[in-house]
Amino acid sequence: MSLIELKNINKVYSMGRGSVKVHALKDISLTIDEGELVSIMGPSGSGKSTLMNILGCLDRPTSGEYRLDGQIVSKMSSDGLATVRNRTIGFVFQSFNLLARYSAVSNVEMPLVYAGVPPRRRNELALRALEMVGLSDRIDHKPAELSGGQQQRVAIARALVGSPKLILADEPTGNLDTASSQEVMRILCSLNEQGITVVLVTHEPEIASMTPRVLTLRDGMLVEDARRPKQEVTRIASN
Repeated sequence: MSLIELKNINKVYSMGRGSVKVHALKDISLTIDEGELVSIMGPSGSGKSTLMNILGCLDRPTSGEYRLDGQIVSKMSSDGLATVRNRTIGFVFQSFNLLARYSAVSNVEMPLVYAGVPPRRRNELALRALEMVGLSDRIDHKPAELSGGQQQRVAIARALVGSPKLILADEPTGNLDTASSQEVMRILCSLNEQGITVVLVTHEPEIASMTPRVLTLRDGMLVEDARRPKQEVTRIASN
C-alpha cells in the first residue's frame, strides 16, 4: 500500500520581486510504499531539500498533488499540515535540533508536549524511545554532555516517540564520523525492519548503498529510481 504519492509536483520560487522564477522541482511523480527504506541523492541545488520539505508538509508544491497516507495534503491549511506532521511524521535533522538546556528525555518528550499527552505518559514513551536507540543510561544528560552520535540518537528517539508511520531524515549522518554514521544507519534500518517507512536525504554514496531504493534528482527532476536486492542491502548495512 502506498504511503506517499506524488503526481506532477512542481515547485517554483519567485526571486527579486517576482521577476525571476526558479523551478526547484519539475514534474515529480513517484510513489513510496509503506515499509520502504529510500534514500534521495543529487548534487547541490538538485531539489533534494525542496522535495524533503514537501514530503514533510513543511512546504506546499506550486502545482501537482501530494497524498500522504491517503490524504491530499498538498492543499491543506497550515493547521491541517501541522496536525499531519505531529501525528504521521518524525523528523531527523543533520544539526540534531536539540534544546541545549534540556535533558535527553525532555528533548524526546517535546513532540508529545505539543500533542497534549499527559506528563506521566509522555515520560514513559520518551524513556521507551531512548531505550530503543540504546541510550537508557543517558536520559538525564544534556546535549553538550553527549557525543555527536549520541545526540543524533536522541533526535531519532524524538522522531520515534509519537509512533509515526514515516521518518524523514535530512542528512542524518552529515555531521558524524564513520563509526557514528554506521550506528545511526543501523538504527534507521532496524526501525524500518519494524515497519516504519524511512526516507533520507544524503550526499554520501556509502549511506545510500544501505537502502534498497535510491532516488536521484538533478536540476529539479527525478532522473533515476534505482532498486537493489534486499539481501545485498542487508549485507552492506551489517558490515
